[in-house]
Amino acid sequence: MNIHQIPIPTPFYVGPVNVYLLEGDPLTLVDCGPRTAEAEAALIEGLAGLGYRLADIEQLIITHHHTDHIGLTKCVIEESGAALLAHEYTLRFLYTPDEARIHDLSFFHQVCVEGGVPADVIQLVDKVSHWVDQFGNLPLPHAQALKESDTVVAGGTTWQVYHTPGHAGDLICLYDPQTETLMASDHLILKISSNPLIEPAPQPDAPRPRRLVEYIEHLQRIAALPIQIAYSGHGEPVTAIPELVAKRIGFHHQRADKILSYIEDGPINLWELTERLFSHVRPEEKFLAISEVLGHVDLLEQEQKIQRQCQDGIVYWTT
Repeated sequence: MNIHQIPIPTPFYVGPVNVYLLEGDPLTLVDCGPRTAEAEAALIEGLAGLGYRLADIEQLIITHHHTDHIGLTKCVIEESGAALLAHEYTLRFLYTPDEARIHDLSFFHQVCVEGGVPADVIQLVDKVSHWVDQFGNLPLPHAQALKESDTVVAGGTTWQVYHTPGHAGDLICLYDPQTETLMASDHLILKISSNPLIEPAPQPDAPRPRRLVEYIEHLQRIAALPIQIAYSGHGEPVTAIPELVAKRIGFHHQRADKILSYIEDGPINLWELTERLFSHVRPEEKFLAISEVLGHVDLLEQEQKIQRQCQDGIVYWTT
């Protein structure tokens, strides 16, 4: 099996994103980078170094809808005519990306209002979101939907599809049991812990997903597989998967315990918790901090260590 990592520059703090060329039949690209001239040039150059052109790509698999992974989708498809595959929950970001992002941002607003987040911070979240969206993908009319337990042939290998919500509700990993290889995307990253972001449920009127709770569950599920190597969406491949997963889960429980200590001081809302833990975070990154804190609150709530109470439309937590 020939798997080639191509680092693509992004305008984001996380740095380069990895896309992968799976050499074989069909010639498959996994993810494609943000929609910038620099990213497109890096993708073309990376493929050329392997002896290929964009036009040679026969299949593009998108692992999740985040801008750094999906932005150049239309560019790749229009140049190559490749088949496009993604999880069924990703399709709305392919067909109507502007509507999908507006819908998710509106939901984030609701969570912020319930959490006591000041109006000026919510306005800044809007500004940052619109800045990020400029690097996102343009609409496409057709894609093949993938779901848990599907198989897909890529690069001459039959991969099993694992739906691993957490960092994103639509995130998929691809697993080859023959070589014990995982295309992990952002589910497993060696140097950083993936931030489970606040999102609405994919089904209308369903409760808000507890993304950190899901993330931990699916980390454990993936760690139970025999995996020799996992290729990540950022940074170097991972080889010691159970050890990394244990480290990540330990980190999240430590952080949850710290947040619990704040809640034990008396009723406190989401924004107050965020400021206690992340007052040092730059204002334009507060939306990541809010997601991080709410994820750990969800974890504490699931463990029945805290309970919520509502006062004047604001949710507070107590022990």
